[in-house]
Amino acid sequence: MKRLLVNNVYYPKVIRFLRIERIKNYFKRFLFPIYLFPIKLVTYSIYYLVKFFIRLVISFLETIWDFISFPFRSLKNFYKSIFIGAILVYILFSLIVNLDYLNSHYGWYKKYFTCGFNAQKTNERVKKSVVRIVGGYSEGTGFFIEPDQIATNFHVIADEPSPKIIFPDGSFITPKEIIGDNDMDLAVIYTEKSYPEMVLGIYNEIIKMKENEPLVATGYALGTELTGEATQLKGDFYTRRETRYPPYSYVQTSINLVEGMSGGPLTDQCGQVVGINTAGVGGLSLFIPILSVLAPYNFFTDYGPKV
Repeated sequence: MKRLLVNNVYYPKVIRFLRIERIKNYFKRFLFPIYLFPIKLVTYSIYYLVKFFIRLVISFLETIWDFISFPFRSLKNFYKSIFIGAILVYILFSLIVNLDYLNSHYGWYKKYFTCGFNAQKTNERVKKSVVRIVGGYSEGTGFFIEPDQIATNFHVIADEPSPKIIFPDGSFITPKEIIGDNDMDLAVIYTEKSYPEMVLGIYNEIIKMKENEPLVATGYALGTELTGEATQLKGDFYTRRETRYPPYSYVQTSINLVEGMSGGPLTDQCGQVVGINTAGVGGLSLFIPILSVLAPYNFFTDYGPKV
């Protein structure tokens, strides 16, 4: 063996040869005799797995010991530990505060990371999904809750059983059927054709919304007096108000609605419909929760249309 050494260093070729021979011998012992191979496969696997976990536990314990003992090895290490600990505590509390802010102001921090970065794109999609509803005596806004069904306020189509439905591109149609409830101030307009690309998602958990969660009201402010695309007003969710009369509950926000936006959607930052724009008086704006629209509309009475 000493002949293989030159200045206490093995020749590289000899080292490679020895490694290859060692690997060959290992696999020879592992594979033969062949009838013992399954048993060896199981025992070797268990052996190396147990060995791995033991080393992992030992390394983990050594790391913990090094972490605990580090401040006491010297005064310099002690000061370093205080400095690093202060930074870690600051980062931890900053993370807690930021998560709490996202949770309280955006409904849920996951909603912010999922939809918050695409808020502008989402709002543009909502703009293109609302329609004008124009009659002889009134006008407002509506949005699709089904490919052939448009939700709006009853007062938008009152006294006008055959209004014009004007799309964002300027084209218009007349409804096939209208059902509604004057007391609930809700109406559903049926169309001949289906428009699945214009249907907005429905938010089904209004009760779980957080105070100060951002919301957007979309509609055609001032009706046909103001041409162009739909207007969007941003604000925050306040609370849900109960009443003794239909529709029995409203969503209250910091948004100041403008005439003509009635019947349009109130959406969260993910573009999910929370409610319907309904009333704005003296800075107080109220919206009918979307679940109030979906639950009773099968019991609405037929309102036309009449030619």
